[in-house]
Amino acid sequence: MPIPPFNAYLGTEIRQRDDGTIETRLELGPHHLNRRGVAHGGVITSLLDSALGAAVIAAIPKEWWCATTSLTTQFLGGAGTGLLTATGRVLRRSRNVAFAGGEVRDAADRLVATAIGTWHLWPYRPVPHVSELPGHWVRMRDGGRPLQVGKILAVGRNYAEHVAEMGAPPDAPPVLFFKPPTAIPREGSKVRLPADGGEVHHEVELVVLIGRPGRRIPATRALEHVSGYGVGLDLTLREVQSEAKRRGEPWSLAKGFDGSAPVSRIVPRDEVGDGSGLAIRLTVNGELRQSGNTSQMLRPVAELIASASRWVTLDEGDLLFTGTPAGVGPVRPGDRVEAEIENVAKLVVEFDSDEGAAATGDL
Repeated sequence: MPIPPFNAYLGTEIRQRDDGTIETRLELGPHHLNRRGVAHGGVITSLLDSALGAAVIAAIPKEWWCATTSLTTQFLGGAGTGLLTATGRVLRRSRNVAFAGGEVRDAADRLVATAIGTWHLWPYRPVPHVSELPGHWVRMRDGGRPLQVGKILAVGRNYAEHVAEMGAPPDAPPVLFFKPPTAIPREGSKVRLPADGGEVHHEVELVVLIGRPGRRIPATRALEHVSGYGVGLDLTLREVQSEAKRRGEPWSLAKGFDGSAPVSRIVPRDEVGDGSGLAIRLTVNGELRQSGNTSQMLRPVAELIASASRWVTLDEGDLLFTGTPAGVGPVRPGDRVEAEIENVAKLVVEFDSDEGAAATGDL
């Protein structure tokens, strides 16, 4: 039975009884109480909405979708301590609407509140989940429409300490390379480390989402073309890259393999600004590997956009990876990587060589 995600925020436990009734439980804590020391009305209503909504979800086919259209709660008593138990059941359902009712009782089995509500039903998802859409997509943190990823442009040699650790001359200019859209792993899908590609290195980066197309964009107008920012990993087959460098060949395979560019949800530009002054860090299995600040970039975001767009038209949905600070190193099957940029997002990736690993991004 699918569990409504708001349960995680409220802190409830939920289960389905044999008769189809949904039961949700909440152990009251200080943060659930109002100034009078009893459970806040919003907590009671959320508990009921959870029970009734789950009952509706359990009563419809799994591919259907539903949304609360009304919920009326009648408060009959107060509770300040102990366990609250809500029950919910579907009273009547048609193809387009479901009616559900329920109640809340305290630890002494006293009736605290009752509720009745209606849910609108669709035999399809009104807005497809990104995992169901063709192509490769990123999502805005605020739940806005998903954007299909176009080109992925990435910048190398944009942090001085990373230039040094890679053995390049201090004055080596930044380099621009591409990753295909298939480098973006599908949300909830598996990211695989190529079994025969040698070491795969992590590189945490500030990622820029282009929201407005342009070519030969001046640096003074570049931020007008930014829709938002995220945190991403530029995964690199280091041995393959080193051999390509030795032979004077392109890095394409080393940088562009499937799943090589996990990206978090995107935060709107207005909340971040020009992308400077942001702490950036990465841990592997809890061990700090990379730590820096986006102000250490040799070229800031606006300059990178201006430079890239001199040669390549930037389109809505393009992603720009802006380079990585020092501390890059290998990841292996079973490792858990957490990449985070201050005031932007956090990205969690788990690796596997054969079965793959889920990648999720949350603020």
